[in-house]
Amino acid sequence: MPVRPLPNCPQTVAELITWRASTHADTVALVGSTRQLTFAGLEKETTRLAAGLIAQGFAPGDRVAMSMPNDVDIVLGFLTAMRLGLTWVGISRAYTGRERQTLLADCGARMYEPQPLDEPVEFPDIDPVAPAVIAYTSGTTGVPKGATHSQRNLVVPGLMARERDDGHGTHGIYLPFTSVNLMCLGPINSLVNATTCVAIGSSQALDVANAIRDHAIMRLSASAATVIDFVNDDRITPSHFTSLERLGVGGSATPEWLFAAYETKFGRPFGTGYGLTEGPTTVTRTEIGAPRNPGSAGGPLEHLVIEIRDANTNLLATGDVGEVCLRPATHGLYADIYTPMLGYWQRPDATAQALRNGRLHTGDIGWLDAQGELHIEDRRVDLIVRGGTNIYPAEIERLLNDDPRILASAVIAKADERLGHVPVAFIQAADGADIDASAVLALCTENLAKFKVPVEVRFVDEFPRNSMGKILRTELRSRLEGQPQHNEE
Repeated sequence: MPVRPLPNCPQTVAELITWRASTHADTVALVGSTRQLTFAGLEKETTRLAAGLIAQGFAPGDRVAMSMPNDVDIVLGFLTAMRLGLTWVGISRAYTGRERQTLLADCGARMYEPQPLDEPVEFPDIDPVAPAVIAYTSGTTGVPKGATHSQRNLVVPGLMARERDDGHGTHGIYLPFTSVNLMCLGPINSLVNATTCVAIGSSQALDVANAIRDHAIMRLSASAATVIDFVNDDRITPSHFTSLERLGVGGSATPEWLFAAYETKFGRPFGTGYGLTEGPTTVTRTEIGAPRNPGSAGGPLEHLVIEIRDANTNLLATGDVGEVCLRPATHGLYADIYTPMLGYWQRPDATAQALRNGRLHTGDIGWLDAQGELHIEDRRVDLIVRGGTNIYPAEIERLLNDDPRILASAVIAKADERLGHVPVAFIQAADGADIDASAVLALCTENLAKFKVPVEVRFVDEFPRNSMGKILRTELRSRLEGQPQHNEE
């Protein structure tokens, strides 16, 4: 069934590039540490890069992977892939070689460094609903799953920002552009709304604050961990944020105390919301300046309806806790435009499970209040969200359990006031094995990105298990209850 065209907007990222080059040629589109480009400059540079990619043998449908810092080049590489109908895969720079190879093997992508050429380019016609990106996330099995989105899907978040008059002004992005969500919130949003995106190359709070001041940034997407650092760092003052009109915080649960602490220090509130890679990105958001509704992630954007359903997919009443599911709105200007991910790359069973009954089943647990605002109870069953970044316990456990010194392991989320949650590893050593906490941490450090390495290792004589032999994670979690500890990222 054909999807409804997006109203008053190009249908693809590729169209956006040429459209903005014609309507706002001299407006600054992208600012990085090395250079800045106008919308006309974006079109020119992506044309040159497209010639280079064609010379390297890339053709529509090919997967191309990039792993680069936040700056102009990674955005140009992404936009060039969109113009050529390639499928783009962002690979986190924090990943180890082992982790990168797993993802590259799964999607069949080639890594590439953009190489511009001054040659004529014949751009293909782009199918708005064909696979355009693969955004890797994982289920609780720890096996990487690539959420696949079309170019049309990537345009929608910018369109919804325009609907709420939330797309105007210079937007700063310091969270990694290797995440498709950040490409949506930054460069694509700028193309939709003819605004400037500033690529901030450092995630250190003081560097981000300086960038806000130096570039007169009006909007910033941030993690709760960074906002906590804004509050706690005496070097960061209200003078840094004179231009900042909207600070949007997402990626993990935001502690309630932080709302008041930020407003006390900087004299203005911030907003929060809920989103997910499969969405893509933003699903709900709070209204900045509205009375605080404790625990709320806000109401849904205009193109969406949120439903809470039980394990048998029955619709639940207001206040009842169940799985968060998404479907298109059926009324208004944006009725029937919402489409979730196309599916998980080469995983038909997981795709069917997530997209059954014409809805996106997020796997997240929450409830709707009387105002229709969403409250998230759990970020999937075993998922750990550390400072806005997902950690999947099974991935760490597979590494640990492959070591002959370890009989069994379980990685559990421990509450952390700054980062939301951090991983703790429970280890049952093999009989007679010579292994201690430092050896476990060394194994993880060598094979995992830094943010995935457990902050603590605890040894057990044996794991509590149910009648099926499965480890009782709830019992392990109970051992971690108490006051949140503070950890450094």
